[in-house]
Amino acid sequence: MIKALIVEDSELARFELVHQLKAHGQIQLLGEAEDLASAREMIHALQPELVFLDIDLPGGNAFALLKTLEHMPRIIFTTAYDHYALEAFDYPTVDYLLKPIQPERLAKALAKLEPRSESQEPSGASAEPLSLDKPLFVKDGERTFLVRLREVRVIEAIGNYSRLHGAAHSPLLYRSLNKLEERLDGDVFFRASRQHIVNLHYIDGVETGLNGGLLLKMRDGAHIEVSRRQSQEFRERFSL
Repeated sequence: MIKALIVEDSELARFELVHQLKAHGQIQLLGEAEDLASAREMIHALQPELVFLDIDLPGGNAFALLKTLEHMPRIIFTTAYDHYALEAFDYPTVDYLLKPIQPERLAKALAKLEPRSESQEPSGASAEPLSLDKPLFVKDGERTFLVRLREVRVIEAIGNYSRLHGAAHSPLLYRSLNKLEERLDGDVFFRASRQHIVNLHYIDGVETGLNGGLLLKMRDGAHIEVSRRQSQEFRERFSL
């Protein structure tokens, strides 16, 4: 069973989606929210695995909600607008459905919800370190990317998942930053903050930030802020 939540301000749209979901026994509907505030509360309290999410909502839009979540479920966007599609796939998006939702499109979206393999969520201390050169196959939506950790510049926390910023693609890995850190080579990767792990080989320079912390300038021009605590560790480690 997949525990799901509907976030939609239209009562008719909620009714139609609930009716269609009755044909999909693998979905356990936990509840419905009609605005941003109630959606945030219900996601925090119920911890759904999947959210059917409208974009334009009372109180703000869906992306404002997603940026505040500690628990990041998988998302099926349900919207009348197609111009948000690119931004939507910055999150763990399963599919992007345009209203009115057709039963066959809903069925196709739900078919993508394959059980998450244990190989993507290792058990921590007992797991072997990840090789820098061994190909790592990362499935992001319908696409599968081959990633070598040596080519990953920055790993960014996206809720409970991690986005790998590499040479050509930035796929989403269904693994938390903390879990991933346990298996990374500490001589190559450094935890800069709660949000970022950086590949030390891609640091082009180090600057002092406004808050007394450090700012890492990456080769691609990006700047990664280091937390105060991690700035102290960085200074001690590299004798700065």
